[in-house]
Amino acid sequence: MNYFRQLTIAVLHPGTEAGSALDRNNRITVFAFAILPGLSPNFNSFILLASMLWGAYSLATGRLALNLSRSDRLVAIGMSIYPLVMIASIFINPPYSEELDWILRLLPFFSIWLVLPRMRQSPDGRLVPLFILGAGIGMIATFLLSLVQIAFLMDRAEGGATNAALLGIIGVLFGGIALLNVQSPRSVEQRIAILGYAAGLGCVLLSGTRSAWLVIPVHVLIFIWFFRKRGFHLSLRSLAITGSLLFVGLVALGSGPVFHRIQELQENLTTLERSDGEITSLSARFALYKGALSAISKDPLTGYGPQNRMTSVLAELPDSIRPQLSFTHVHNGFLTAGIDAGVFGIAALSLMLLTPVIGAWRKEAGPGRDLAIALALLLFSSYVITGSFGIMFNQKALDPIFAYVVALICVDRGSTRFAPVVSS
Repeated sequence: MNYFRQLTIAVLHPGTEAGSALDRNNRITVFAFAILPGLSPNFNSFILLASMLWGAYSLATGRLALNLSRSDRLVAIGMSIYPLVMIASIFINPPYSEELDWILRLLPFFSIWLVLPRMRQSPDGRLVPLFILGAGIGMIATFLLSLVQIAFLMDRAEGGATNAALLGIIGVLFGGIALLNVQSPRSVEQRIAILGYAAGLGCVLLSGTRSAWLVIPVHVLIFIWFFRKRGFHLSLRSLAITGSLLFVGLVALGSGPVFHRIQELQENLTTLERSDGEITSLSARFALYKGALSAISKDPLTGYGPQNRMTSVLAELPDSIRPQLSFTHVHNGFLTAGIDAGVFGIAALSLMLLTPVIGAWRKEAGPGRDLAIALALLLFSSYVITGSFGIMFNQKALDPIFAYVVALICVDRGSTRFAPVVSS
């Protein structure tokens, strides 16, 4: 309990240095943003919106300077091209329908211009460790909530995300981010890192999100690179014992949902071999992919605009299955971007997905660069792999998370050395 009392002081106490109130507000915001995704992702949207409004006001009144490096501007421009292309596609492709609503959904991707100057008011190396620690704490709390849901309420856990697939994506991403804190010299933070990662994997298993399962081995490769390069303070014996116990626990808790989802996939594959027209999760995806590819081939340059997305896809499919496909996207982020804005949409989406990697790679060599690259690769792989089979963007939880983590990747110099959140 002494550690958590010290943690409260580390987050809330403004200190005595100049700009300490801004630093305190940054710490509270970053810590809350890391904890909340699996518990109530709508609050992440509110936090980002409030940060954008405050940033716009501060920049307009001169309280903050833009203070973006050349690399920051490159990342911010890369982030901004995607929403600009999508806004252009809205007005190029009539009929106009809820265009203001679609534009508002795209605002998070402009946030780095407004959020990063505020983050820069905190000393180097202060916010990212706090975010990583908060990710671990948030995943532990989310896992406990998911466990209750599985035990008493649901077949697939949703946490506070109200969507099982969304919980799976958040679990694999934030669990991975939490594990980066194994390099902390504080034993309590190491334990939170390991438990947070295990909790994130538990959320992935209990949610039954099969696309998130595919991310796990990719993240393992990222961890091997990062920890071999940087090293960590946890003894191999302690790691082996803790890891084995957690693995056995996860298998015991997650085997039911995992086997159920595997059996469901097998049944879906069997249904594909029949020609009775039954629509399953798998056959619906294949139908959507087929309709999307057909629609894109007919208008590959400008697409159809997001307001006409599903109308144009369903127009390419037989009348007999249209009523059974009540989706808002085609369960593939790249095809969705192609429907919305043609090849320009796919190119803009690909560039935006690469912006965290570009921002991290362009830093000068040092521990800050290594950590930024690890964060960027975790973010990039999570969105690309899960988004290739389900949700990627145009979602009120995933859009702010991506934008906010990109800003955090940019905030520190490559030479920054990170201290534990609670130093004593």
